[in-house]
Amino acid sequence: MSLPETIPYFLADRIKAGIIRWRYPPGSSMRETDLAAEYGASRGPVREALRILELQGLVVHAPRRGFKVKHYTADDLRHLYRLRAELEGEVVDALATKQVDALCDRLDRINGVMRDFAARRDLEGYFSHNIEFHQLMIDSTESSVLRTILHQVNAMSLPVRFILLLDEFSGRAEYRYHRDITQAIRSRNFQIARKMTVEHITRNLGRVVDVYAAALDKYRER
Repeated sequence: MSLPETIPYFLADRIKAGIIRWRYPPGSSMRETDLAAEYGASRGPVREALRILELQGLVVHAPRRGFKVKHYTADDLRHLYRLRAELEGEVVDALATKQVDALCDRLDRINGVMRDFAARRDLEGYFSHNIEFHQLMIDSTESSVLRTILHQVNAMSLPVRFILLLDEFSGRAEYRYHRDITQAIRSRNFQIARKMTVEHITRNLGRVVDVYAAALDKYRER
């Protein structure tokens, strides 16, 4: 594999994808030599990539012990979901000062693609477009503060969001809440859109701890 010039960022993206999808489960050691061999790189760029992921909250570093994938406590998970819900609510509030027709047209297109992926039980396709849906709303606020803060929060939440979706995905034929949120924004009913957005995220508070713990047990048994 030919590595690009911006090797640490390339490696960070590849390793991040593995963390999100639990190829590197929470608590697992991220040995520089193993990762260098896996990606055909030297240890220096791998170490820089891990530092990038440390800043995003996806890995932690301990002196003389190296890097490990971030493991969340039950309180961590609750705080992460409550914080994300409130910040995504702020995103909807920020959209209230914008023209939203073009945004909603794009959200509707993404919704259609997500619906198709859900019908085909294509988790990867659905997950990537789910991320795109929320990121488009964030970017449309044109708020550097919201973009910066949510970049960090979303990076930390993605492994949890993936395992929650994996846990329920096979039993659901269609996901309607993104469509309903889009319709509320298009009608400029931002109060309802905010309420639905917050509820969409916090509805997982009741099961996130159990699903995360069960997934950890499963991956430890491998």
